[in-house]
Amino acid sequence: MITRADIVDQINRARDDSDAAINVANMALLVGALDRPALPLARYQRHFDNLADKVGKYARIDDGPVPADEMADALKQILIRNYGYGPGDHTSDQDCYDLTRVVDSRAGSSETLAILYLETARRLNWDVHVLLVPGRVLVRLESEGERVIIDPIGDGRPLEPADIRAIIKAFGGNDAELTPDGLAPLSDNDLLLRMFAAKKALLLRGKRLEDAADVIDTALLVAPTEATLWRERGLINARLDRIRDAIDALEEYLRLGEGDEGRYHTTILLQELRGRLK
Repeated sequence: MITRADIVDQINRARDDSDAAINVANMALLVGALDRPALPLARYQRHFDNLADKVGKYARIDDGPVPADEMADALKQILIRNYGYGPGDHTSDQDCYDLTRVVDSRAGSSETLAILYLETARRLNWDVHVLLVPGRVLVRLESEGERVIIDPIGDGRPLEPADIRAIIKAFGGNDAELTPDGLAPLSDNDLLLRMFAAKKALLLRGKRLEDAADVIDTALLVAPTEATLWRERGLINARLDRIRDAIDALEEYLRLGEGDEGRYHTTILLQELRGRLK
C-alpha cells in the first residue's frame, strides 16, 4: 500500500534528480497525492496522453510545422470545447490549486490550467512557455517566428497587447503598465511556487492559518532551498504559537541567506521568540 511517506520520497527523488529538471505537471500530481497516496496517478498521465493525442490530431501535426495560432486553436478546441476545462472559483475553492482535483472536476486556477496547457503542448514538442502577469499566468506559443499568448482562465483566447495591459490595469490599477521585461517566462519551479503562493493567500484570507502552514511545508518539499519560504514558515508558526518551529525556520532562512533588510528584521524577531521560550 502506498503511503504519504512514499509520495514524499517520490517528490524528493524527482526534485533531486540531477539529470532532469523538475517537470511541473508530474510534481503537481505528486503534490496532489500527498493527502491521497492511493490515488492512481497513472490515470492522470494517461489523461495527459489523450489530451496531447487529440490536440495533435486536431492540429494535423503529421502534415508539418503547426503555426502558433493553430496551436492555440487546437488547445482551445480540445481542452475547453471537448473536455470542458475552465476557471473554477479560485477565490474561495482550494481544490482549484490541486492538479489532480482540477482534472477530476475540469475547473482550476490560472496556474493549474496553465500547467495543463504547458504539459499538453510539451508532449507535442511545441515551443511553449508560461508568463507571469499581475493576478494570473498566461501561456505563450511560438512557431516559425510567430508568437501567440493565450489566457488559460479566459476561454483560452489569444491576447493582443491591449488585452494584456487591461489585465494588468485590472489588477494593479490604472497606473500599472506593461514593462519590456514584464512577460518573462516562468520556470517550472517558479510556476509551482506561484501555485502554492496563490493557495496560501486564499487560506490566509479565510484565516485558516494551520492549512496555510501546511501549504508552506508542502512548498518546501519542492523547493527546500527557497529562503523566502523558510521565512514564511517562521512567521506563520510564530502566529500559531509554535515557537520552536518558528525559530528553526527563521534560523534556516538566515543560514540560506537573503537581503540585509530581511535579515535584520528576522534577527530581531528571533531574539523575541527565543525570549518567549525562557
